[in-house]
Amino acid sequence: MTLSRRLAAFLATPLGLLLVLCVAVPVLLLFAFSFFHLYQLEVVPGATVDNYRRVFTTMLYRRYAWNTLLIAAPTAFIAVVGGYTLAFYIVFRSRHRQILLTAVIIALMGSYLALIYSWRTLSGESGIFNSLLLAAHITRRPLPILLFSRLAVITAEVNFFLPLTTLVLYSSLASVEPGLEAAARDLGAGKWLTLRRVLLPLSGNALFGATLFVFFLSAGDYITPVFLGGIGSSGTLGTLIADQLSTTLNYPLGASIAFVMLAMFMAVVVVLRLSMRAAGLLPRHTG
Repeated sequence: MTLSRRLAAFLATPLGLLLVLCVAVPVLLLFAFSFFHLYQLEVVPGATVDNYRRVFTTMLYRRYAWNTLLIAAPTAFIAVVGGYTLAFYIVFRSRHRQILLTAVIIALMGSYLALIYSWRTLSGESGIFNSLLLAAHITRRPLPILLFSRLAVITAEVNFFLPLTTLVLYSSLASVEPGLEAAARDLGAGKWLTLRRVLLPLSGNALFGATLFVFFLSAGDYITPVFLGGIGSSGTLGTLIADQLSTTLNYPLGASIAFVMLAMFMAVVVVLRLSMRAAGLLPRHTG
């Protein structure tokens, strides 16, 4: 059966119809909406590319796109590296796998808003971190960078996404045959070579998925940058879309920004896949 026939058969199933009605149709409507324009707070139907031209030519929007990359990329990298390290320890080194796995799940079940407010309490000028630094005479005044900065946003998002990446990577590493690591050692491979040539390629798909998952959620997050970020350094495309839809009520412009953001996501997918294939972490041909 050809790919087109398989796709047609899938779309004829209840799940296919659900995806078409709940995903494809809204996306197409939003895409058409992005070509409309706003006139005196009224959405006027039409076919104009002014919204997209405005997104690409306005310095403010380019700065927001750059901020999005500077927040989402470090968040994804730190969360995936930390999650892989923790998952590796739980699977291959820990004698208390179930206890640690339960702790990760409990951390995942915490409220996102409670986490954000906790970081505000910890990192504020009168918060615990600054109080400890002042008491230890490490600084003479509270460090403003701990709150309302890009660093604060990245720290809080890593804190939230780390349990997610740990569980994803744990499920991948747990399926690795226990004897593979020992076999690699018997053949003369050291710890780092075993990790690089055996474990990382076997968990490459999970690494790829976890990285994209965290990157997309971080780039689209508009709550954390508002509560913990600064206006200039932490404004992202996610906050920009939220402002257009809730404050200025410019729905066509918000839709166009969303599709520019989607194009950026697709570019990230291609670059990451090619990079991981070049590094030998993903197979070059998948069947």
